[in-house]
Amino acid sequence: MEGLEDEEDRSGHGSSGQQGESKKSGHHSSILDGDLASLKRKFPWLADFSDTFIRGQSTEALLKMETTSMKMKMMERKQDFDEKLASNKMELAERVVKVLAGEDNRWTILHDARFLAGAACSASRLWLAARKKIGVTGHAPIGSYDLGAVGMGGLVTSRGWVELHNPSSCKISLRMFSINNCGARAGSSKMEGKDGYLDDIIELGEFKLALRALRVAASFAVPWNMSYLALENFLLLNNFCSADLGPAENQAMCLTQFVDYVLGENSNRWRDSEPFLTTGDLKATWDTFFANSPKSGMTLKQKSLPAKQASGGASSAGQGQASSFLSLARRKWVDICFDWNAGKCLKAPGSCTSMKGTQLRHVCNWIPDKSKPNVYCEKAHARCQFH
Repeated sequence: MEGLEDEEDRSGHGSSGQQGESKKSGHHSSILDGDLASLKRKFPWLADFSDTFIRGQSTEALLKMETTSMKMKMMERKQDFDEKLASNKMELAERVVKVLAGEDNRWTILHDARFLAGAACSASRLWLAARKKIGVTGHAPIGSYDLGAVGMGGLVTSRGWVELHNPSSCKISLRMFSINNCGARAGSSKMEGKDGYLDDIIELGEFKLALRALRVAASFAVPWNMSYLALENFLLLNNFCSADLGPAENQAMCLTQFVDYVLGENSNRWRDSEPFLTTGDLKATWDTFFANSPKSGMTLKQKSLPAKQASGGASSAGQGQASSFLSLARRKWVDICFDWNAGKCLKAPGSCTSMKGTQLRHVCNWIPDKSKPNVYCEKAHARCQFH
């Protein structure tokens, strides 16, 4: 067919010449509506053209367009996937989607903008754009998200939903996402302990479940917030810091304190319009946190003990040394506000009290010498700001 067309072009005669004459005279192809519909079904690429344009083409021209379309498809199939992804990214700047105005109530009426493709910019840029768009305190909190559909139903407390919706919250804690605390209700006689919740996270399995519940809940409530995913992946990649914590019984408690510290730090960064702590940043954050944690000295020194001493067959001197290390985990109660040192207590000095009514001091709770677990810095500054 192509050979015949080339020959006709050279001679100036034949169907191509007649086609040119017919176009000059204003003649159009008489394709019936039924035939046109059949052509569009058999050749989907024709859907990009108007009916008037298709009717104005000769059969030979349509066949040539079909051949070209097939060649382009073959080239796309041979194109490397990496090149395809890269070229698509370069085209994003030109493919602007016009988002039309509409209604959305987050429940029965969902705007089409909720189904746009995911943002391709950096996670930090998305975080900062959200900070500029929704303000400091975020959206109104609700707790009707369908976590049951993904197997995580009943793992988030009501307080957890409230604090999760506020990116600037300095009161959010991983314990709000522990299954052991989901049965408690405000005003209940069982409510006691820090932040009004009965149980701390003691077991490592409970910690892992609470961390996953936090990340899944955030994917429903604040899908643009990647800080929780960065935190979870840091702990997964580092095997929950087992190299530092070792076989200590209080691994879950130490990790919970670290997670709460990171959540508080990210809330500070949100208020200051700064990027959140990425997975790479959290490595240095953990090293600093662990070095200043009283539990770190206990764990590291326990590792350095001879095997006989660690197993209980040590000499009296070794046993005394081990007991002094273990005493770091049994510090005496002190009238210092630990929440204030973590940036979570907003009460004025002199008005902060414990659950039993004892007045708490707003002084630094950092322990300079790990061998003296009951000697604190006690200077007039928060530990999170100076240590």
